[in-house]
Amino acid sequence: MDDLNEYIMDPSKTNPDYNWEDVLEGVRKSCAWNGRPGGALGSDDAMQWCIPLAYEQNNLTYNKRVFDANGLSVPTDLDSLVDTAAAAKAAMGDGYGIGVRGSRSWATIHPGFLSGYANFGQSDLTVGGDGTLSAAMNTDVSRNFHSKWVEMIQNSGAPDWSTHTWYQVGTDVGAGKSAMMFDADILGYFMNGGDNAEAGNLAFSAFKANPAAAAPTPNIWIWAMAMSSFSTKKDATWYFLQWVTGPEHQLFGAQDMDLVNPARSSVWADEMFRNKLSASYSGYVEMHDVSAPGASIKFTAQPLFFDLTTEWAAMLQRMVAGEVPVDEGLDMLAESVNSQLSEAGLR
Repeated sequence: MDDLNEYIMDPSKTNPDYNWEDVLEGVRKSCAWNGRPGGALGSDDAMQWCIPLAYEQNNLTYNKRVFDANGLSVPTDLDSLVDTAAAAKAAMGDGYGIGVRGSRSWATIHPGFLSGYANFGQSDLTVGGDGTLSAAMNTDVSRNFHSKWVEMIQNSGAPDWSTHTWYQVGTDVGAGKSAMMFDADILGYFMNGGDNAEAGNLAFSAFKANPAAAAPTPNIWIWAMAMSSFSTKKDATWYFLQWVTGPEHQLFGAQDMDLVNPARSSVWADEMFRNKLSASYSGYVEMHDVSAPGASIKFTAQPLFFDLTTEWAAMLQRMVAGEVPVDEGLDMLAESVNSQLSEAGLR
């Protein structure tokens, strides 16, 4: 792929109204990396590998009908999330309290789990002064977070949690099988419409797992456009990218279509868009406003991403199944991660 900074900064090729700085900072920087393992996203020497069109944050979607009928309050931190999930399960009959992903995949670490984990100031890896990487999952704070997360799933999660991907988590909250989910906000958005049983009953809330944190820090997923280095029509490609990621097209998508979440600040400031959301998606606008400043990719950029996160998810499964205690499991995970980093010449 081409570094798009070359095009963005060229006034002869970029419309003066394109307004690159209008793209939300955390989203924009999450698409830029200097290519060095452990390099900070959005650093001064980073290449802009792609242009964001839309993204998702990870926050709470909850069933307002269930919460109102049972006098439940929307949880505001990890402890209250654990308690509320248990209370919701008790009130759900055949349902369960909270949906989170559990399959043996990097995607289990990516959504609610990493968003809550990062809110406690925790990271997947530590980057040394010399650029070497090492596991950071077995700190005392991480042990405490994992213990509560595992307890929540054991007591209040889906019986078949270890098979749950985006699809099962979303389908269950949309069908009224779960009382809430800590996952992608746009997943809740789509489950609140269509022919889902709970369409119109779902509401949204920004979630700050750490009560001492200043604000939520959701990990994000981004839909973006890039340019192939093999392209023979790069100027035409850049004109197309400007159009599809530009302010006019994103505003059209937000106002007239289902573009969620647009990546531009100006679109989020548009009253027609905000009113459209607020009319049918209770709390969505407020959730986004509170979370957007802290929203970014929380993973450390490095080439073993899929291997290490998939192993992390597998260890979570073992903890939830009671096969290994949390403390022992995290030490085993850290040892394995460090070994793989060493073999790859990254430690």
